[in-house]
Amino acid sequence: MKDFRFFGRILLPIIWALALGLPAPRPASAAVAGEKLKPEEVVSKHLDSIGAKEARDSVTSRVIVGTCKYSYRARGVGQTTGRVVLASEGEKSLIGMEFPEADYPHERLGFDGRKFSTGYIRPGTRTVFGDFLYGHSDVFREGLIGGTLNQAWPLANLAARNAKLEYAGGGKVNGKEVHVLRYLPKKGSDFQIKLYFDAATFQHVRSEYEQVISAGLGRTDKDSAGQRASSYKIVEDFSDHRKEGGLVLPHTYKIRFLADDRASAREMDWVIDFAQYGFNGQIPAGSFDVESFKTGS
Repeated sequence: MKDFRFFGRILLPIIWALALGLPAPRPASAAVAGEKLKPEEVVSKHLDSIGAKEARDSVTSRVIVGTCKYSYRARGVGQTTGRVVLASEGEKSLIGMEFPEADYPHERLGFDGRKFSTGYIRPGTRTVFGDFLYGHSDVFREGLIGGTLNQAWPLANLAARNAKLEYAGGGKVNGKEVHVLRYLPKKGSDFQIKLYFDAATFQHVRSEYEQVISAGLGRTDKDSAGQRASSYKIVEDFSDHRKEGGLVLPHTYKIRFLADDRASAREMDWVIDFAQYGFNGQIPAGSFDVESFKTGS
């Protein structure tokens, strides 16, 4: 069994606070499925679905631990299981996964409030997902990745983010009616970003980030005809919302990364089940610079 020393370095110094005894959240009012709402209405009801304002404001940091099943489909297929930790404080956040695989020992993504970093699986080599996010780090910097599990979740402090929201109508996610918001970062993004909220509870159930790059022009008409568009998509799904402390948070978190470009068509899935939630513990400042954790340390 692989020794998950990476987690020990992050988790051992942290003071767990799993029994805060905070007041129960107020239930969100249901909405008519086809009703058009203002973005601020969706956000207000969504925040109430997490917990009372006093409960939300009382949390300053989070450490959430669970297990992860990873699978991929490209030229081959495969899967493995491992451990995962999400930690966040203010605008800082990290996702760390460890797997007992030589070719895929970990996935490490972090933002320390200034820069985004990823871990190397070999000298000079990042994971496919980490390398992609390294060039598209705005969604991590915005606090979007991880949804309401993330202390940096931008809908909790839109004024500071200065992002724009647009109501994008309704739809269905896993058979349930949802309200959809477009998220437009202040500095723009290569992604089209959509956030999905259960129409009855206003819990955040999905985020989608999509980028399509048009086919380039070749030197000749024949070369141009051989070019094709590239597409990239990240889908996050959140389910099994239950109370932890004074907050109602997801306990199942799924990430799907789909890439279709000149390299190949690839699909990667991480299915995460969380079992431990810690709040307001002290997180070592250097934890969020995940590039500083050397392979094998």
